[in-house]
Amino acid sequence: MRNAVFLLLVLVLAGCHRQARPPETAYDPELLKLAQEAAEEQKNQPPAPVKEEPTRAEGECSRDGGGCPPGYVCWDSYFCKMGFTDQCSADGDRRCHKLCSDDGDCPRSEPRCMTKPIFAGSETGKEFKFCLGEDR
Repeated sequence: MRNAVFLLLVLVLAGCHRQARPPETAYDPELLKLAQEAAEEQKNQPPAPVKEEPTRAEGECSRDGGGCPPGYVCWDSYFCKMGFTDQCSADGDRRCHKLCSDDGDCPRSEPRCMTKPIFAGSETGKEFKFCLGEDR
């Protein structure tokens, strides 16, 4: 019985013929020439200049008015400690800084990815990781 199944399988597989590839002459020579010219033209193009991403948007920003592009945070922090007398202090430079997860995400001008709290006038702030210079 096994021999019969094996023989049937051999006959079925032997009856399958390979799919033929289209001959090289099936392609339009003009189309091949245009494709080669386009590939050569693209290869001869000078590489696009590498533009470093800006660390900050131009001008000042504020936590209330915004002014930063997506992927940036405004470092405008105003911390107030409530007590017998309100004690408030401002922190930050009111500039847009690039959000990051590690130092590798930061440009050369501000190479350190640091976690800083940003306060909006209360004792509780929200922490952000953004790029800062070495002096911060």
